[in-house]
Amino acid sequence: MARKLAFDKILFFTCVGLAIAGLVMIFSASAPLAMKKFNTPYYFLIRQSAACAIGLCGMAVAMHIDYRRLLTRPVVATALAGSLLLLAGVLVADRAHMVHRWIKVGPIQVQPSEIAKIALVLFLAYQVARREDKVNDLLKTVLPIGVVVGNLALLVYLEPDLGTAALYVILTFIVLFLAGLRWRYIAVAGGAGLMGLAALIVAAPYRLRRITSFLNPDDDPLGAGFQVRQSIVAVANGGIQGLSLGQGRQKLFFLPEPHTDFIFSVVSEELGLIGALVVIGAFAVLFWRGLRAAQGAPDRGGFYLAMAITLWLVLQATINIGVALGCLPTKGVPLPFLSYGGSSLVVNLIALGMLLNVSQHSA
Repeated sequence: MARKLAFDKILFFTCVGLAIAGLVMIFSASAPLAMKKFNTPYYFLIRQSAACAIGLCGMAVAMHIDYRRLLTRPVVATALAGSLLLLAGVLVADRAHMVHRWIKVGPIQVQPSEIAKIALVLFLAYQVARREDKVNDLLKTVLPIGVVVGNLALLVYLEPDLGTAALYVILTFIVLFLAGLRWRYIAVAGGAGLMGLAALIVAAPYRLRRITSFLNPDDDPLGAGFQVRQSIVAVANGGIQGLSLGQGRQKLFFLPEPHTDFIFSVVSEELGLIGALVVIGAFAVLFWRGLRAAQGAPDRGGFYLAMAITLWLVLQATINIGVALGCLPTKGVPLPFLSYGGSSLVVNLIALGMLLNVSQHSA
């Protein structure tokens, strides 16, 4: 049993602090848009606050459930089956923004691709811990894992959400690499994956436009290059100290979706380089404490669970920040704890609770 629930307080306050800061920044970024669409500046803040409350409750529950009870065949199988059903179900749901990503239940929108991340990290930790000594067995280890993750990624890709699907695959390969998967397998799979990714990009004109606009945003400044140009302008406007909270200009109908995928741009404009570095530093602390929890875990299941959650959150943050700074092509990947999105925030906080649970048992 955990020793008096001695969870990692540094990790706890860092991530909960990010979530609270996210509420502040979401209100700042979304108030003009909310006022225009819903006649109240508090629309997005109220919804995200409700999600935060639910997420904190979920986090508290996850902190008090021994992670070893989660890494069992019935729990993992149920999580995977539920995620696959939700991902399949969302493909026949009503479209929103011309994509199938949400299931609506009254006023609530659920995003199955976020829920599936919990199932993915549980599956990877459970399966890799059991097969660690045979991780290079292609037929009995790599292929079964590849089939499960491939099905999850395929359903997410069909929404379409190539960014999240790629995140699933990249995370899987990193975990397998940590378990000792041979370099030649990684090289072959990586090469095949890059060719497949290139084919998917070429097959979808909007994806190809995103790549060309990333390479040269000035080619289509009012089209595919618009988001990244406005994001860079927001970051540049902030300077060292920022324009001060609430005073950002790019969120005033220049920067699309400033409260979701480009929340880091609003942080940079209003809080400057100092605020941006604080956010980046918070994720660096998350990475440090997550690694510490993994290294001190009493078993391999705890090690892989902590590593998978830590890598997921930090990798996703890196992609989001890279997009906001124009270092990566535009992808719809939210910034963990900070971006608007109820499903994302609830899932992130539950994952944090699981990570904190591992930290309770760490030596």
